[in-house]
Amino acid sequence: MDRAIQRWLGTMLLGISVACATAHNTIETRLKLLHDYAVAVNEARLEQGLPPLKLNEQLCAAAQSYAETLLVTGRIQHADAQGRRADYRVTQAGYFYHRLGENLAAGQLCYERALEMWLQSPPHRANLLDPHYRELGVGFTANDATRYRTAWTQLLGARRNVYPIVINLDAFSTDSPAVVVYVHGAQGAQAMRYRVGDGAWSEWQTPREWLRCQLPDGEGFHSVSVQLQIDKRVYEASDEIYLKSRFVFAEVAGEREGDDERRARAFERTSAGIEGAARREHIIEQSDGASPNQFRVRDFESVLHILHALGLTQPHLRASVESAAERARRHGDA
Repeated sequence: MDRAIQRWLGTMLLGISVACATAHNTIETRLKLLHDYAVAVNEARLEQGLPPLKLNEQLCAAAQSYAETLLVTGRIQHADAQGRRADYRVTQAGYFYHRLGENLAAGQLCYERALEMWLQSPPHRANLLDPHYRELGVGFTANDATRYRTAWTQLLGARRNVYPIVINLDAFSTDSPAVVVYVHGAQGAQAMRYRVGDGAWSEWQTPREWLRCQLPDGEGFHSVSVQLQIDKRVYEASDEIYLKSRFVFAEVAGEREGDDERRARAFERTSAGIEGAARREHIIEQSDGASPNQFRVRDFESVLHILHALGLTQPHLRASVESAAERARRHGDA
């Protein structure tokens, strides 16, 4: 699991539960909801043969803050009252981007509906299906006393020399120890190697975008790390996923069987699979891996999505699209 996102969620109250979800007010449930939203975006990208995106702490923080601003002000615009746009918000959050896009929506009952409307709108769809993005931020909030009642924000970005890996479309958890990892940056690398958990590194090998791994048996978080040789540097990225007990979660697995089968068919169409919760990406000089994540969470429960009887008042969309001719912005990211 992404510990950075977890820390952010632990210090940030998301306020009222989103209109489409009634869930226990816990960090774990909210984190799972974020990953559910990421999977929905990545399923849409996978259908078009595009690489999945990885949830990013800073993008989520910037997206969440602006979602709350939109709901309070009722002004669904990319520039805030001071004229500051997404580039200001993400750099303030510590995300120094190479590419950046933003989608906004308000008034939709749930994230699935907002995503559907984004995909039906040409500028929003262009953002969602841009092959150059690698990372994703999601923000959401609701308040019946406000004009739109719900607000949804989505940030898509890429940083120079940051190549995240994504396990199972950035899913929060898995029922199977067999996972498939997407490796950003593999196309431009000269060699790659990987390891599962604290195990031994594999031999250096020909880079490939899709990597199949077997997690150790045992409920809990398990990590996969990948190193890429690009020119004279070695880049490392790690991701984690929660392996669920097949006995404890038998009923949940049964309820989700239809979704799992649908996703499996999508994976097969692109000779891929996917899963994940990225930890961090960094440049290294030697093969020392990051210290193992000691955090463990118990008693995860299925998130129950229900639709509230809200009147849809003036559903609203906004998209900010980077022109293909626009030069890549540089904000100090090496």
